[in-house]
Amino acid sequence: MTTCDTTNASKQAQIIDAAVAEFQEKGFAAASMDRITARAEVSKRTVYKYFESKEKLYQSIVRILYEKFADALSMAYDPSRDIRAQLTDLAWAEGRLLTSPEVMAIAKLVVSENLRNPQLATTVQGKIDSKRVFTEMLRDAARDGQLSVEEPEEAAEQFIALLKSKAFWPVILGGDILSQTQMSRVVDNTVDMMMSRYGTA
Repeated sequence: MTTCDTTNASKQAQIIDAAVAEFQEKGFAAASMDRITARAEVSKRTVYKYFESKEKLYQSIVRILYEKFADALSMAYDPSRDIRAQLTDLAWAEGRLLTSPEVMAIAKLVVSENLRNPQLATTVQGKIDSKRVFTEMLRDAARDGQLSVEEPEEAAEQFIALLKSKAFWPVILGGDILSQTQMSRVVDNTVDMMMSRYGTA
């Protein structure tokens, strides 16, 4: 990466961080591009160079969150590996995101803003969805005989709900982000529950 590319990435990150703070504090409707500019400590020209409007800036924040989940959850079933180990890896892939202050700050913003302004929800619908990866893992493991799952989508929803009930929603509602030790307990308990319900042994 060239010095110019590094500088551009740094400027964009400054603006994104400032926008997240501004949107969280003021809400999308009341947020000000002028205040975002001041928070980011850049010129207004720099802000508009990267983001032509407040709407585009918010969409970029949503895209960043989507990309983080998509990158972390790029996993597929491996028939040569024990399914418990694979479910543990999958749970940790999401768990690492749920223990990331950066990711959770953006997630809190997106959830709160969608509640405050439902029209913006169309920007997010279908994007931040990890269910597909969980569904495919469970379905493929069932086809291979490592699990007994009749409804993979329903099982995937249960898997994700077990993780989020302890590590996502409490944080969204104002609780502290889980430590690695706490997340480890959540992962272990979640996998135990899934194996108790769907394991073939």
